[in-house]
Amino acid sequence: MDAYHAIKFIYQSYVLAQPHITPGLLDIYKRHPGYCSQLLQDLDLDLSQPPSALITGSKGKGSTSAIIASLMQAAGYKTGLFTGPHLVDFCERIRVDWQKIPEPEFVRLVEAVIPHVETMQASMPRHHYLGPVGTVLAVALLWFKEQGTDFHVLECGRGALADDVNVMANRWSVLTPIMFEHPGYLGPTLLDIAANKMAVVKSGQELCISYRQDPEVARLLKSMCRAVQVPLKLGGEDFSVQVVKTGPEGSAFAYQSSRRKSVFKVPLAGRFQAFNAGVAVALAEEVVPGIDDDVLQAGLDSSRWPGRCELVAGTPPIILDGAINAQSAEYLRELLAEREEPLYIVLGVPADKDWQGVIRTLAPAAEAVWLTAASNAHLVFPPAEDVLVAGKKYNSHSQAIPEAAEAIEEAVAAAGTGGTVVVAGTLSLLRDAKIYIQSRLGRECDE
Repeated sequence: MDAYHAIKFIYQSYVLAQPHITPGLLDIYKRHPGYCSQLLQDLDLDLSQPPSALITGSKGKGSTSAIIASLMQAAGYKTGLFTGPHLVDFCERIRVDWQKIPEPEFVRLVEAVIPHVETMQASMPRHHYLGPVGTVLAVALLWFKEQGTDFHVLECGRGALADDVNVMANRWSVLTPIMFEHPGYLGPTLLDIAANKMAVVKSGQELCISYRQDPEVARLLKSMCRAVQVPLKLGGEDFSVQVVKTGPEGSAFAYQSSRRKSVFKVPLAGRFQAFNAGVAVALAEEVVPGIDDDVLQAGLDSSRWPGRCELVAGTPPIILDGAINAQSAEYLRELLAEREEPLYIVLGVPADKDWQGVIRTLAPAAEAVWLTAASNAHLVFPPAEDVLVAGKKYNSHSQAIPEAAEAIEEAVAAAGTGGTVVVAGTLSLLRDAKIYIQSRLGRECDE
């Protein structure tokens, strides 16, 4: 088996079930995380050891997870990090002390999982399936076990209530900002979506850490934590983060809690990364009582998260960012406002995301805009004519180019030696951009 067939197998259960699943169902009616729990137990994997933190939310889950992992590594813990989706290489989803699983080891562990999955699949109803994330989680935990990890940082998918990752008996839960997203999968209102994600908070946990939330969401979170008797550490109330300085090289922020009053730096661009780092610090000082500022800063210094306000040096410089809604696009717009050179922006946001909000926020800042789609066949993008109408409403120099590589090539040519290219949207588009940058421009990109 090679990596291509290993990845194909990971999605096989879902592909077989998909024709038999009633369209329009919420995740809680069509996803069955019990199969993942059974698989992990069949593989003799412990759901509670080593201790783990689960991260969910609507924006910043991946970067917050990566920063937490860096902090725990700096504190002396051998740390397993599980995230998704990936940018370029599927193996990016599984890391130990930031090193991704080698491809041959990934294939070997998928082969070890196959007999268990096939046995389970044989007895499932036709409309049931083992989620792809559940299969990858099993591979990740097998790898972590072999590597002797001490601590796990596990990122949930779009929700939590019906998410395979949430079968873990996590000791800590972390919530990044919760926004209105995926109503067709998580529920029709912001509180439905929030309640779904808050399922990571379970009785017996040591603590829930949350970024500052919408007032409605914060009230619900406080109520849920009281109900299951889990202490809550809430941004804006129990700890605070104030951005001191921000730029392409990163941000400095003042952090204050009952344990410390300090100023830290994080080498990730964008104001929002300072807040993500603050949430990570808030967790680390609880998991590792007495952790000092030097250790925290060392962890922050080593933090990496490609594809989020990532600057690829060269002429022209290229900025990559996974903005998929107006709020995340606003963070990017604030960063771009600090650049003096003209901007040439390529946008590609799927139909089930806030593509109109991203265009509305970013298009006015550009000299020209290319509206495109990623090569990922699993994603559905809005019709080109609809996207073009929206683009021209906010920037008359907008055009729709279906092929991402062609759109990026045109933007690079237009930027020449005096402009900056920005590629923003779904991570699949950023994957296309990284492949183009590496193969056509000969530049190195972080993984």
